[in-house]
Amino acid sequence: MTIENKTSKFLGITIRKPIKSLLIISLSALLLVVILLAVSPSIVRNQLEKHGKEWVGRKLKINDLSVNYFTSTITLTGTTMFEANDKDQFVSLDSLILDVDPLEYFSSSIVVEQLYIKNLQLNISHKDSIFNVDDLIAFYSSEDQNDTIVEKQEDAYLFSLSDFRLNGGTLNYSDQSHDVTQTLNNLSFYLPHVEWGRGSSKLDASFKLSDGGRFGIASEFDSKKGDYLLHVEMDSLDISAFKPYTKDYLKIGDLTGLAHGKVDISGNLNTVNTLSIQGISSLENFALTDDSGRTFLSAQKVVCPIEKLMPMQSFYALGDISIHAPNVDFELFKESNNFYRSFGLEEPETAPVTHTDTKEETEMPLVYTLKSVQVDEGKLKFTDHTTSSPFVYNFSKVKMDFNEIKSDAHWVNGKASMVLNERGKLEADIGFNPKDAAMNMKVNYVISDFQLSDLNIYSMEYTGYPILYGDMYYKGNIDIDKGKLNLENKLIVHNAEVGNKKGSPFYNLPLKVALFILKDKDGVINMDIPVRGDLNDPQVNIRKIVWRTFGKFLVKTVTSPFRALSNLINVDPGDIREINYTYMDTTLVARREHQLNLLRRLEKSKPGLDIELVYFNDKNKQKEEIAKELNLLDTMKIDSVSKVFDAVRVASVKAYLAKQSNDSTKIKITIPSPTNLKNTGAQPVFEIKYKMQGEEQQDFKIVEE
Repeated sequence: MTIENKTSKFLGITIRKPIKSLLIISLSALLLVVILLAVSPSIVRNQLEKHGKEWVGRKLKINDLSVNYFTSTITLTGTTMFEANDKDQFVSLDSLILDVDPLEYFSSSIVVEQLYIKNLQLNISHKDSIFNVDDLIAFYSSEDQNDTIVEKQEDAYLFSLSDFRLNGGTLNYSDQSHDVTQTLNNLSFYLPHVEWGRGSSKLDASFKLSDGGRFGIASEFDSKKGDYLLHVEMDSLDISAFKPYTKDYLKIGDLTGLAHGKVDISGNLNTVNTLSIQGISSLENFALTDDSGRTFLSAQKVVCPIEKLMPMQSFYALGDISIHAPNVDFELFKESNNFYRSFGLEEPETAPVTHTDTKEETEMPLVYTLKSVQVDEGKLKFTDHTTSSPFVYNFSKVKMDFNEIKSDAHWVNGKASMVLNERGKLEADIGFNPKDAAMNMKVNYVISDFQLSDLNIYSMEYTGYPILYGDMYYKGNIDIDKGKLNLENKLIVHNAEVGNKKGSPFYNLPLKVALFILKDKDGVINMDIPVRGDLNDPQVNIRKIVWRTFGKFLVKTVTSPFRALSNLINVDPGDIREINYTYMDTTLVARREHQLNLLRRLEKSKPGLDIELVYFNDKNKQKEEIAKELNLLDTMKIDSVSKVFDAVRVASVKAYLAKQSNDSTKIKITIPSPTNLKNTGAQPVFEIKYKMQGEEQQDFKIVEE
């Protein structure tokens, strides 16, 4: 029996029929696989669009999805993910290229060789406490909680990502609660390589803000050790974009300025308290306006070097801080000031929250260091609205320089200088305890060329006298030790003149008379006025303490002017206070003539000074002394002798003054009523009274409050 060997040709090749059938089946299967691979991207795309909300949490639209099976590259084109309402665009991109190495999956590795995203647009919105991504977070969180097995499996894989690029991205951020819209344009970054679980990686990124400003970021990360370093550069960031966020805390009209900075942020993900910040930051053309549009705080430039900040450890070390051309407009009102109003500090303090937790919370102590603080070309405008009309004073060319300020320092020293109302000058040495500067400080200062007329409003308010002109040299020393105020004031006033009293002042002070008495022959006034007070008393008002002390000085000067007038002619104050006699003494001896000569010198040296000799004597005691010394019993004789004694004393003084002045003296002799209380118990005496011509003698006093 013969078996026939059947053969045939396929594609020009002679093959056996069984093999031919197998080949046809194989080729058909291969063709089917190719067709499936070719159409599978379209199928996947359609399924993603159909089931996107179910699979990824949001509706999707994909223009094209392609796969290069030879290079394991997936390409998405024209992809959009919608908002939860399925209408508005949440995120979109022109193209996405993902190149993976599937073979590495079998070696427990997920390897992405390239991830490229072009023209990514992302819209983030926020209203109250709700973000437009909250539903996505909830969607993926629920999946994670229900699939712990997958998590454990994924943890066993090593992840590697190379050549990750974002080109031309845009982020639109909308905060509807504060009516803020911000756009980050030209988002781009480049990540050469990162391996999660081993090795280190680097990332470079940059973007621009629509309102102005550029950011650049470069980072290094060791995923195995957890060490990271982030270098951030910020250029010309317009801080006005942050103004809407201040409305809950500040009552301001506008906030402007350009921020710059270069900062390195380093640490370890496994140890949070290692977070460290170093670099330098600056702010140019900074300005704050109040709700009326008036600028009350500004500076041309502020530079703050950051030597080291470790916020988790409450450690802050700053370098040489410089503030160039700051400008402060400060307004004082009866109950507050414009800074309190703008910064929302007028609101009543809420009651402190009481904690029921019995565990003691230990707070980490604050540690800070400022290498130095320097201010130059500063300006301060001070307006006091508590007076009958606003008092305005300008400080310019303000310069301050403070040495290192540390949290553990016991004392800090510095210097300050400024120009007062475009003429006067102030130089000061300042020291304080940084732990409680208000209660522990020392200031030694010198003010020169100060214009007294600048204080005219205060003078009218407190004394009723307008200051016409005059300038002052002022040397002061402020010493506050644990709240105890010790203020030494040494003033030298030149050419001071005040007008006539007007209105109803706060204090009834004899300013005009006091200044007249204090002037020396050259028209110079020297005053030494110490001020004391206790700042620990919350009721203490520094202004009232100063004016009350100044008032006491003026009253004392007028009611007891002997020291001031004695300095004018360089004599003992007692020589021009009174001329004393005994009951049996009527002779104008040399000492009394000397005293009268001194009064004539005063009269010549101080034109406009009225001098009055007021004669007091207890006549009853004088009569008793006459009866005793002269052995007289006749009361009429005793009374006659007593009258002669009084007359001789008065006549001899009058005659001597007339002789010495050729009757040109205006020194008066007054004999008050016998019932005057000063006569009781008095030995014969001429009390010397002084007053300014044209001014009535008054009884002045300061009422203690």
